[in-house]
Amino acid sequence: MKSTEVSMKDVAKLAEVSTATVSNVINETCKVNEKTKTKVNEAIKALNYTVNSTARRLRTGQSKIVGFVVSNLAHYFYQEIGSIIEEVLNKNGYELFYINSHEDPIKEAQQLDLCNLEDFAGIIVVPVNNDWKKLESKLINMPVVFIDRKPINIRRDVVLITNTKSSFNLTNILIHKGAKKIAFVAPKLDNTMQLRLDGFKDAILQNGLSVDEDCIIFGHNKPKTYGELVADNEWEGIFDYLIYEKKVDCIISGNALFAFGAVSYFRKKRIKLQQDILFGTFDNAFWMKNLDEEIIVVEQNTKAMGEKAANILLKRLNGESFIYDDYCIETKLLIINENE
Repeated sequence: MKSTEVSMKDVAKLAEVSTATVSNVINETCKVNEKTKTKVNEAIKALNYTVNSTARRLRTGQSKIVGFVVSNLAHYFYQEIGSIIEEVLNKNGYELFYINSHEDPIKEAQQLDLCNLEDFAGIIVVPVNNDWKKLESKLINMPVVFIDRKPINIRRDVVLITNTKSSFNLTNILIHKGAKKIAFVAPKLDNTMQLRLDGFKDAILQNGLSVDEDCIIFGHNKPKTYGELVADNEWEGIFDYLIYEKKVDCIISGNALFAFGAVSYFRKKRIKLQQDILFGTFDNAFWMKNLDEEIIVVEQNTKAMGEKAANILLKRLNGESFIYDDYCIETKLLIINENE
């Protein structure tokens, strides 16, 4: 029997209980003894019965949908985090709804209105807007957890990595490998990139080198796919400027999406990583192991980030009250394809 043909009445008949009992088990509206609950759950499994989540929400008055508002779903990094969040939420009876804001602050504001209209239980957000003073009113009483970026003028739970420390360590190892004139480049400047820039500058100054502000370059807010990064003439001009005019001997990338564009440029120009130019980046991307050159990366723990964000939100959804806080996840510094 197909799941779409199965009704609650069919489940009740197989379990030899009333439909009211089946409803109580599914919606947890009344206490049911364990033996009966087991019979109902076994019948649900045997018949492949699917609960209508919309109808369930109407009956219980409680939404079981969480929104994941993401700045750029083209980035595998957010896809990995989303899959972990979804896994944790599913185990606790919630579904995850993905929303892509495309690094557009206006679109993000509109999406918050959508989340309210759809009556989501809560949301997890990779914010585009830096200042959330005006956006906070859109949340009403909806629990929210920010992840990867911390906006200003709003107090909520935030899950980040140790950005400044990680950037310091990445820059420091490249200096120890011989870097003297180092550029820092990233697709956009936000609060997270500012923290990474702080660590970058600290490492340079503490090693007795000077910071060249002309070698710190950020792009626009438009999200990039891997294909767009390969063919991005704007960034090709920036690399030409850094390497041939500023004569940097090291480049640090703010994330893996940009690093892909950088590596594509290096290959086009036949520039060998760690030989012709030292190079390091945030994120241990899936494609990096396919390189035949060494690359130094900050590996972010997407599993820990996703689990932390999901579990904090679940606590808020369960009515727990505790201070809003910043939760910083440690990273690892790795050398991929290290030369023996």
